Amino acid sequence: MTRNILILVLIVLASCGTTIRTPEEAVQKLGANPYFEIDGKVVIPAELADYNPADIASLTTYYNKDAKKRFGEKAKDGAVIIETKEFATNRFETFFKSISKDYEKVLNETPNEELQYILNDRILTEDYEGYLASIDKNLLKEIKIIDQKELIEKYQIQNKKVGVVIIADAP
Repeated sequence: MTRNILILVLIVLASCGTTIRTPEEAVQKLGANPYFEIDGKVVIPAELADYNPADIASLTTYYNKDAKKRFGEKAKDGAVIIETKEFATNRFETFFKSISKDYEKVLNETPNEELQYILNDRILTEDYEGYLASIDKNLLKEIKIIDQKELIEKYQIQNKKVGVVIIADAP
C-alpha cells in the first residue's frame, strides 16, 4: 500500500517535471523502510495517504550514504522529503520578504490572486511553488516589482495587478 501511494505521488510529480527518475526507479532504489518527512515533520508511510498529490510542491529522494549523512541511521533505507505547496509558499514568501521590502509591501497589500510571478522571463501559472522555494540567497539575483501597465506591455498579462519578476540561477 505505501509503495503504491509513493508511486502515485512520484507519478504526479514526474508529470510536473520535478523528478529525474521514473517513479518506479525512485521507489526501487529506496530500501524497505525509507524515512519520510512532510513539511519538516517526520511521518509514517500510512500518513502519505492523508495528502493530496496535487498539493505537493516538491519531493526529494535521498539514497544510501547521502540519506544517512543528512538524516542519520533512521534513513539507512533512503529518505523521501516532501513539501506541500502551502509550506513551500510560506518558505519563498518569507525569504523574498527578507530580501525585498517592496515585495513585502506588495504581499501585504495585494491579494494573491492579483499577483503574477515571473521567473527568468517565464510566466508562472501553476505548480511553481517548489521552484520558487528552491531559490536561496546564492541563486537569487534580483526581485523586481512591476505594475499592471508593465505586465500588459511586456508580458501581455491582463488579469493581474502586480508582477513579481525574479531573476535567479537554476537550483
